[in-house]
Amino acid sequence: MPALIFLAVLDLERNDLFLDRHYLIFAGPLLSAPAFLIIMVGRKIGNMAAQTERGVAAMEKGRKRQGDTVVLAAAWVLLAVLGTLILKQLAFLFIPLAIALLLVYVLGIPLEFLARYRVPNYLRIILVISLGFGFLYLFGRLVSANIAEFNRQLPFFEERFWSYVESLLSWAGITDAQLKEIYEAFMASVTQSDLKPIGSIAQKMSGSFFSFLGSTMWVLLFLIFLLAERERFRPRIMRSLGRHNSEPVLEALNRINSSIQHYLGLKTLISAGTGFIVAITLMLFGIHFALLWGVLAFALNFIPNIGSLIAVMPPVAITLFQTGSMTRTLVVAGLLTAIQLVMGNVVEPKVMGRGLDLSPLVVLVSLLFWGWMWGIPGMLLSVPLTAAMKIAMEQLEGTRPVARLIADK
Repeated sequence: MPALIFLAVLDLERNDLFLDRHYLIFAGPLLSAPAFLIIMVGRKIGNMAAQTERGVAAMEKGRKRQGDTVVLAAAWVLLAVLGTLILKQLAFLFIPLAIALLLVYVLGIPLEFLARYRVPNYLRIILVISLGFGFLYLFGRLVSANIAEFNRQLPFFEERFWSYVESLLSWAGITDAQLKEIYEAFMASVTQSDLKPIGSIAQKMSGSFFSFLGSTMWVLLFLIFLLAERERFRPRIMRSLGRHNSEPVLEALNRINSSIQHYLGLKTLISAGTGFIVAITLMLFGIHFALLWGVLAFALNFIPNIGSLIAVMPPVAITLFQTGSMTRTLVVAGLLTAIQLVMGNVVEPKVMGRGLDLSPLVVLVSLLFWGWMWGIPGMLLSVPLTAAMKIAMEQLEGTRPVARLIADK
C-alpha cells in the first residue's frame, strides 16, 4: 500500500484519473480509508502546486510584457524627439521637400489626364512643370510688384492709422496732455530697440516671403525626381515584396494616394476660387493691392476657421485707411466675410463631401507646432500636412484609432 500511495502521488502532476482507472481496479481491496484519504489530499496539494506554478509563470509573462510596452513607448518618444530635431535643424531641405510632395498630389491630376492620351511620361512631366512654374513666375512678379507698392505707400497708411488712434482717444475723452503723458510713460518703459515700426515689420514679412520663394529651385529639383519616380514606385514594391505580398501594400497605398489627391486637388481649387473672388470684389471697390489680398486669401484658406478670419482683416483695414469711409469699410467687410462663409460652409462641403474632419484643437496645435518648426511656411503647410497624415492613418488598421482620436466627429 505505501508503494501504491507513492505511485499515485507521483501521478498527480499529470492531472488524470489514473487513480480511478487503475489503482482502484487492481488494488482497491487493499486500500483502507486512511490511505485513500492521504492519496486524495496529496492529489489536491499537487493540483494547487501546479496552479501556483502556472500563476507565477503568467505573472512573470505579464511583467515582461509590461516591460516591453514601456521600452517600446520610450523608443517611440525618443524617435519623435529625434525626428523633431532633425526636421527643425534641416528645415532648409525639408520645407521644399514637403512642398514638392504636396505638389506631386496636386500635379498628379493633370498628369493622369495627359496619360489618357498616351503622352510619354517624361513629356508629361516637362509640360506640367513648365506650365506650372511659368504661371508661378508671372504670378510672382505681379505679387512682388504689389508688395513693393505696399511698402512704398506704407508711411501714408501709418499716418492714417495714428490719426484714427488720436480720434478714438479724443472720443474717449483723453486730452492731448494726458496722451502726451501716456506716450512719455510708454517710451520710458521700453528701449528704442523694442519699438518696431510697421514698415520694418512689413519689410521683414516680405523678406521672409521672398526667402520662402528663394527655395523654388529646391522645390523644382525634388519635384522632378518625385514625379520621375512616381511611375517606377509600384513595380519596385512588387519586385521587392513579391506579387502576393505586395498586393495589400499596394492596395493601402492606392487608398492613401487617392484620398490625399482628392483632398489637396479640390482644396487647392476651392482656395484659388476664394482668392479670385476676393481679388475681383476688392478691385470693383477700387481697393489698393487687391491681387495681394486675393493671394493672401488663397494661402490662408488652407488653414480652417482662423485662416478665413485673418484673410479678411488686412483688406478691411486698408479700405478704412484708403477711403476714410466707415460705410464702405463695413460693406467690404460684410462682402468678404460672406465670401469666406459661403466658400467654407456651403461650397466646400458640397464639393469635398466629408472634407477635412480635423478637430479644431488639433488644427490649433498643428498650426503652433509647424509654425514653431518652420515659421510662416510651416504655418501654411501645417493643415495640409496634418490632413494628409490623418488620411494615411485612416487607411491603415494599426493607426486607425489615432485617426479617430484627432477627428472632429
